[in-house]
Amino acid sequence: MEKDNPTISIIMPVNNAEVFLAESIDSIIAQTFTDWELIVIDDSSTDRSRAIAQGYAERDARIRVVSNTHEKGLAGSLNCGLSHVRGAYIARADGDDINVPERLQIEYNYLQSHPSIDIVGSWYE
Repeated sequence: MEKDNPTISIIMPVNNAEVFLAESIDSIIAQTFTDWELIVIDDSSTDRSRAIAQGYAERDARIRVVSNTHEKGLAGSLNCGLSHVRGAYIARADGDDINVPERLQIEYNYLQSHPSIDIVGSWYE
């Protein structure tokens, strides 16, 4: 029996990211840590971003798409995403980020073994 809430909620604000979005979502799906939900916040994209994200959501119940009724920008989209999270931890990803498969597992393990730490980040390539 599955539990109701995922351990990690990933918020992904998207605005006209169709060129990279599928690869970015694929990198979340490929995570070695699998107890997550992905909340894609479409910030009034005029390209195929929403349709791409919705296609993934139809195939994977861990993915949800929320559409802003008007463009809110990055901060507004992140705040919108926060209102939809169900996880104990919150992670960020952008629509053009390619996440290494171990990202969530490494971050989760670190936070679990260091309870006085509230936030972690990583470098990029």
